[in-house]
Amino acid sequence: MRRLALVLVALLVPAVSAQAATNPVVSAVKRTADVRSSTLRMNVTIAGGGDTQTMTGTGAQSGGSVSLSVRTRFAGRTVPLDARLIEQNGSYVMFMRSPAFASQLPPGKTWVKIGLSAQAANAGIDFSSLVDMAQTLGPLEKGLVSTTRLGRDTVAGRPATHYRAVVGLQRAARAIPAYGKQIAAVQRATGLKLGRTTQHVWVGGDGRVRQIRSSTPTVVQSGVRGTATQTITFLAYDVPVRIVAPPAAQVVTP
Repeated sequence: MRRLALVLVALLVPAVSAQAATNPVVSAVKRTADVRSSTLRMNVTIAGGGDTQTMTGTGAQSGGSVSLSVRTRFAGRTVPLDARLIEQNGSYVMFMRSPAFASQLPPGKTWVKIGLSAQAANAGIDFSSLVDMAQTLGPLEKGLVSTTRLGRDTVAGRPATHYRAVVGLQRAARAIPAYGKQIAAVQRATGLKLGRTTQHVWVGGDGRVRQIRSSTPTVVQSGVRGTATQTITFLAYDVPVRIVAPPAAQVVTP
């Protein structure tokens, strides 16, 4: 469960890159970093070893808290999952609920609570940078290799401009030590050397990021290498969002 919790947090983090204030993607990143809250839709596909796993759902972010409701499909089976990442007393905790956990929980308990900050620190992950939009986008200014305008498009019913960005992950890692630790942690966990990646960014008429699509190498079962393709569509910014911990009576801590 703890490994799943770390994966879910990583999926909530957008990835774009930029290099100078005159770059339209950079400008969009800077405007997006100022938001107080957001709602989103996401789609993740992990393919490798002849198998494909998909995850679709919706989420929201407010300050240092994130919520996510997804449905994962693998080998013909669909499993729903709700997750909430919340800061409590200076530490981050993840609450997760799914029918897949039901047989492992005591009667009356539907949520599992997992403390993440200590485990994440050992892995080199800083959760404050993952859930804070401004800190999340900070490293992304440092890795841009090139940007290409691909044309106009429609995202969530709104006009947007589509850009392709080639991003040097190691360049960003060298520029920002905290980000470098996160990249190193991912490389240790997967055994992969992360280099350049191509990301697609859609910028709305308001000058903010409206959609991001990225593909990165990953490792699936039994060490087989694969590819994870993630698309995050931001539906609204600076809207009322309330994310709270589940009732204590429904929560169990392993």
